[in-house]
Amino acid sequence: MRLTMNRNRAILIYGSILILLLQIPAYFLLRQDAEGYLLYLFLMLLIVLTLWRGMVFGLISSLIFIFITGSTLLYTGITGTMTFLNPSFSMQFFFLYGIVLLLLILCAGKVHELMTEQASYIKKLQEDVRNYVAIDVETGFDNETRMRITVNEEMRRADRHKHTFVFIILKLENYDQFQKLYGAKEVQHLWQQLSQRIHQTVRQTDKKFRFRKNHIGLLLIDTTDQYMEVIYNKLDQALKNHQLLNGKWVTLNYKTSFYTYLPLTESTFDEILSDLEREMKTNAL
Repeated sequence: MRLTMNRNRAILIYGSILILLLQIPAYFLLRQDAEGYLLYLFLMLLIVLTLWRGMVFGLISSLIFIFITGSTLLYTGITGTMTFLNPSFSMQFFFLYGIVLLLLILCAGKVHELMTEQASYIKKLQEDVRNYVAIDVETGFDNETRMRITVNEEMRRADRHKHTFVFIILKLENYDQFQKLYGAKEVQHLWQQLSQRIHQTVRQTDKKFRFRKNHIGLLLIDTTDQYMEVIYNKLDQALKNHQLLNGKWVTLNYKTSFYTYLPLTESTFDEILSDLEREMKTNAL
């Protein structure tokens, strides 16, 4: 919080300096003819580009602009030819203009840098909040971050105590179409009903997860694949039929797959999850 406040204070200070410095070229250039307005327009354009792209881009663009404009002004003074610059623009005047322009670019670049850091910091805080909020609000299941932690811990425990477990993933098919057809309230009702039925179907000691928007993970502790037919039948009976809020019944389609973890398996959880998703087949669920 203190870091955010300090950065906001710095943005305010540099932004105020930028606004104050802008009054100097505005006072002198806007009192000139069209050439003064044109130089002020280029100055504002360079500041906007710096706020958008950063200090390095702004400095390079400004130096190129100063070089081209200064060379043109110098050539005009030597040859006496007419250019877009009025002869009243002396080299001393343009030199001061260049100094003020670079100061403005440095301030704008610092504002860009601070705003970029602030945006990155806020994004990181949002990601941390998502990672540490372990509960999915619609189902009461743990989220994906918690799933990875829990399954990896169970893998280590299985290795120590030489036991097996089963990890199941369920993917709700046509989820986007369901959401568009029935709306947000029905989607919330759907997940509430699914979570209740899953809690009633599997053991309390089993872990339940919702990862991604339409995936469910079930960690069945101290279980082997010889019980999977029974487990699938129970899930099938519990989940395939869903009653909408208006009382109408609909049939839900799933894809599912499972993995039986054996002690000292060399695969990581990410590899297991990838295999499950590749091998996921249409089931009776």
